Amino acid sequence: MFKKFNNIALKHIQGNAMIYFFVCMFFIIGISSGAFTVKALTDPQKQELIQYMKGFFQILNKDSIESLAILNQSLSNNLQTVILIWILGVTVIGMPLILILVGIRGLIIGFTVGFFIEQLGLKGIAFALASVFPQNLFIIPSIIAISVIAISFSKMLLRLKFNKSHSLHNNTFKQFILYSTINGAIFIVVILGCVVEAYITPVFMKVIAGYM
Repeated sequence: MFKKFNNIALKHIQGNAMIYFFVCMFFIIGISSGAFTVKALTDPQKQELIQYMKGFFQILNKDSIESLAILNQSLSNNLQTVILIWILGVTVIGMPLILILVGIRGLIIGFTVGFFIEQLGLKGIAFALASVFPQNLFIIPSIIAISVIAISFSKMLLRLKFNKSHSLHNNTFKQFILYSTINGAIFIVVILGCVVEAYITPVFMKVIAGYM
């Protein structure tokens, strides 16, 4: 079963290698842009963020973490992203917007990690790994995969606009059901990432924050 899944996944990646390349490239560009944005901040903006960060560390060291609230917020944010990508996938003009969404997700991560490293040095690297890496180990690959599938589906719809074959048009609904089902299955992995963000990541953060 696991070997069969690996074969399907490998064929999917090989068949959509160019799309994966562009999606990953936009994600990397987003990370780089986020890191450079930290350098562009003015001193007052940095001081404001530093004060917020210090307050956050104090709360983290003293108060208990409301894991359920974090889970609900994480699920809401990621569900909105997945649904938006799903909707854009069923439109012909959605492809560039999907790439922009992936880039924005990369920008947020790049800015967060870049700010921690700039302000805290090696401790910032440790805290960034503890606060960003665990959940995104599940979430980011899932969003990249969903984005690739959405772009691939959008390309299929674009081809249909110029192809009058009735057999292809009759197959569109089945492809849409398959497209939606795969997105739903991948979102289960996103949910796992949200659970990690709510219940595991805060534990790592509290441990690292104790050394700040």
